Amino acid sequence: MSLVAQLRSEHEQMRKRLAAWDDLLVELESGVGTFAALRLKEEANWVRSAILPHLEAEEKFLFPLLSDRMPEASATLRRLSDDHEKLRNLISQLTEVAWKRQLGTATNRQAQELLKTFRWRLLDHLAREDGALPPLLLQTLTADEDAEWQRRWQEQIASATAQTPVPDPQSPIPSSSLTDLNGRIHAWLDDLLLQHLEALTALNLNEAKELWSQFANALLAHAQAEDSVALPVYERFGNFPEGGQPSLFDAEHKGIERMLRSLTQRLENLSPDDPSLRRRIVVSLDRYMLFRHLIEHHTLREQNIFYPILDEKASDEEKQNIAQALTEAQKSAQRS
Repeated sequence: MSLVAQLRSEHEQMRKRLAAWDDLLVELESGVGTFAALRLKEEANWVRSAILPHLEAEEKFLFPLLSDRMPEASATLRRLSDDHEKLRNLISQLTEVAWKRQLGTATNRQAQELLKTFRWRLLDHLAREDGALPPLLLQTLTADEDAEWQRRWQEQIASATAQTPVPDPQSPIPSSSLTDLNGRIHAWLDDLLLQHLEALTALNLNEAKELWSQFANALLAHAQAEDSVALPVYERFGNFPEGGQPSLFDAEHKGIERMLRSLTQRLENLSPDDPSLRRRIVVSLDRYMLFRHLIEHHTLREQNIFYPILDEKASDEEKQNIAQALTEAQKSAQRS
């Protein structure tokens, strides 16, 4: 494969991935996508791990070589570099909005508009590069140089990829607010639930049961910490906004726990020797989606009412006690 073919192949892979955003955009617009927030973060991570290294490889390797050999192409290369800066800015915004959407502090509309803008910008840029770079490379490279440049291009991509960190949702990150801390814990719980479903739908029952046990224990410990430490502080403030009554949070916790125990029993009843195992898993997925929907609505209520009020009205000592209880509950679940 020549360097020109390599670039075209990478561009085509990007276009295919961007085309697959159509269903995510529909989910964000309709609000019916149970795991839309997780998928949004997954796509933001792909952008960081695939697009950023590509841009960096062009800037550090390809553009300087072409500029040295063909000074008359400098204006074209500057235009492409300007595109890169705009894309980097959008990538930074996308990373932030994807994370905030999972924390419940960004809206579907914000995420949808940013995805559309980024996709349009990137597709426009790819079309501009496809029209400019292949002719320049074909005019510049000999057959021997082409093979060498392709090798160096691949090395540059590998180096840039290794230097582009992707956030780990399972790493506890210090937080300055209870709202942010709770959002990060729920993001970690979301990831555990998704891992469980991936194992379950792959018929890996042992792994699915282990992941579910970790998820269930973590969720119950988190709810218990809220009920015993955070809720008593919250109840003192009074004058609650619509949807913010303490009894509602307590009722939602009880509803989540009931559904959690029901799903646990369903999972325990599954056997790898059951000839209808696959079908039993398929028909149980609607219960998982209902469960995830319940958790998401509860999380949004916490992120928009419960924890912002605690951040605003609780004393520093109370906030410290709540943060410690939430963090210890998560760490305990991670150790188990």
